[in-house]
Amino acid sequence: MLEEDDSENKGLEGENKKMDLMALVIYKGVARRVLLPISSEEIAERFGYEGQEIEVTFDSIEELPDLDCERLTLDLANELAENVEDVDEDLVLSFIESESSDPKYLASVEFDDCSLYSDVATDRELGEYLVEEVGVELSKEKLLQYIDYEKFGRDVRLEEGGSFVDKGYFVSR
Repeated sequence: MLEEDDSENKGLEGENKKMDLMALVIYKGVARRVLLPISSEEIAERFGYEGQEIEVTFDSIEELPDLDCERLTLDLANELAENVEDVDEDLVLSFIESESSDPKYLASVEFDDCSLYSDVATDRELGEYLVEEVGVELSKEKLLQYIDYEKFGRDVRLEEGGSFVDKGYFVSR
């Protein structure tokens, strides 16, 4: 199990970019931009139908360009907006890219259980980051799975100029 420092865990080295969601909604061929969450009354008012119930179609959410808005309802859009409002934008966008563009799924994600290690793009970078920055504790058994002791020992011996003698390994410093 990896032990992680929460201050570095979420990839928030910089400023936390709070998610404010601006949706493009359509009613009777007219499009309006609205900030989520928003009530049905406020939407009706934005389209000039104050006091009436109207059903709008969601075309897109600007901050979430890859989100599947085809079956997005007002209630679901509001749930989604509330779920991501205090979450770093990069974490949300990474979730959509990696896991799902389904708004129902995104509205229920526990982002406290998600991590984003910024600037880590390869397995090697991930390994280095976890060992050097997070300080992963590995048991000897786990370490044996990853380290080729023979190659490591040879590199150290060649670097130090050491040699094997009858009594063991000798190096003169």
